[in-house]
Amino acid sequence: MRYREAIATAPGYPRAYLNLGNILQALRRFDEAITAYRTALTLDPKFAPAHFNLGNLHAGRDQLDRAEGEFRAALRLAPDMTDAAIALANVLQAAGHTVEAERTLRTALSDHPGHAGCAHNLGVALRAQHRWADAETAFEQALAADPDFALSLAALAELRTQAGRLKEAESLYRHAIAARPDSLEPHSGLLFSLNLRDDLDAETIFNEHRRFGQRLEQETAPCAAERRPLPADHRIRVGYVSGDLKEHPVALFLRPVLKHHDRSRFEVFCYSNCATADSLTRELKSSVDHWRNIADLDDSSVARMIGADAIDVLVDLSGHTGLSRLMLFAHRPAPLQVTWLGYLNTTGLRTIDFRICDRHTDPPGATDHLYTERLFRMPNSQWCYMPVYDIPLRAPPHPDDPGRLVLGSFNQYSKLSDECLDSWCELMRRLPSAELKVLDVRTERSAADLLERMGRRGIDRHRIALLPRLAILDYFAAIGDVDIALDTIPYNGATTTLDILWMGVPLVAPAGPKSITRGSASILRTLGMPELISHDKRDYIDLSLRLAADTEKRSELRRSLRPRMEASPLMDAARFTRDLENGYRTMWATS
Repeated sequence: MRYREAIATAPGYPRAYLNLGNILQALRRFDEAITAYRTALTLDPKFAPAHFNLGNLHAGRDQLDRAEGEFRAALRLAPDMTDAAIALANVLQAAGHTVEAERTLRTALSDHPGHAGCAHNLGVALRAQHRWADAETAFEQALAADPDFALSLAALAELRTQAGRLKEAESLYRHAIAARPDSLEPHSGLLFSLNLRDDLDAETIFNEHRRFGQRLEQETAPCAAERRPLPADHRIRVGYVSGDLKEHPVALFLRPVLKHHDRSRFEVFCYSNCATADSLTRELKSSVDHWRNIADLDDSSVARMIGADAIDVLVDLSGHTGLSRLMLFAHRPAPLQVTWLGYLNTTGLRTIDFRICDRHTDPPGATDHLYTERLFRMPNSQWCYMPVYDIPLRAPPHPDDPGRLVLGSFNQYSKLSDECLDSWCELMRRLPSAELKVLDVRTERSAADLLERMGRRGIDRHRIALLPRLAILDYFAAIGDVDIALDTIPYNGATTTLDILWMGVPLVAPAGPKSITRGSASILRTLGMPELISHDKRDYIDLSLRLAADTEKRSELRRSLRPRMEASPLMDAARFTRDLENGYRTMWATS
């Protein structure tokens, strides 16, 4: 190694040991790298870069206290080392010290106002505190310093998506892709946002996904995953890959499956792409045979790990959502690759063999041409619902004023398209005394925009109550306090729809031409309630009006919906898991 030769000729030169440590760290020979950095500091105790690199090494190993100490040491020696301030703030953020992280970044930014990276990380810290407007300002400040700063372009696009400003989001995402064509995040963000658009047809959205997949596959060298016959007694090794194995809807849907997998037939692995853990993470971890944290590993390393684990079936649970590892699937480290649950559209990758859905969201022959994957339709539903919280029913709603009629929206604000508001406002015009409660309105600008959009459609703002994101128990209480829930178009609810029905609140499901416009309809069909499914706008209005007029029917549904769910396939976790396991064998045999 040339650096060792350099050290032999100049043993008192600290930067040589710094460079040696960098090489050893890249080779994942961490203990030797620490020794090299410490040697550099022995030679020069004021050598701030060695402290900085030690901090990065400890941070990468999740040794947050040690990392914090090294970054602080670097800053004491070199107060202008902005990268150390950013790194320190990242560690503080990971440790839950969000206020101190913000203060560290604001101090660094005041000293270096044109530092795009510092402004961006401040935006990340503010976003983690759900201070959406402040985060938006920080990302805009980063872009004022560097208009092509891809991370801030993508982050700002995500905030625009959450605010329903989807065409602005598209422009920002495309700018980010042009600036960093090798980055997966803006591609996935763009594709996710297209699903929310009511001005794009299914073919246009599919073509965007397919182009992404073709590009990714051209840039990725596939592994030689061996496909072999599976004997009937073979214990299939299945691996689930997700960045959401924590308090998140994906983890909640996966939870009953992990609990009910037949361990005599399946050996279960989880590959977690999330750097943090919570109580649900620990519960999931206790339910599987093997747990791998891959958050700090590159795709090639994870592909080799999966190969060494001899995974038969690798399941993507993220698609084009946050912390996705789709590039890993482009490597094809497993002989059978499947996508399910986290993303309700195609990934665009031909290296993923199947997408799991059901016959209600994707009737045979209706949508197969809109996926690069083959469709595997679960015999009952693609959803398995297991509530975590013991939430009592609220009957009747708003008991202090039982004569009111309150409608409610509990989906993400970004799903409130113009098409959606057209239907809602027509319904409210036909129900002049009805009120509307809308959750997930995160900023003052979003609130003003929504009130203005509904005002243009003739709805007085005094009939509308806007609420931010709520803590989970408050969220369920808010659901229980409405008479009828309103679903969104074109992107229906899924988790939200199940939560609404669990609370005994009815909704009319709009069944449209795309899979994502049939999510709630699928749930209602599985419940045996097709009478609550509408097939066009007129039907949606008529069904909703009948439900609004029938107080007795709503009361009966509030009493019966929860028991009906408990008796349905939607909550039969053992049955769902057997169907899924049989599906893996069927997919293997037919691919």
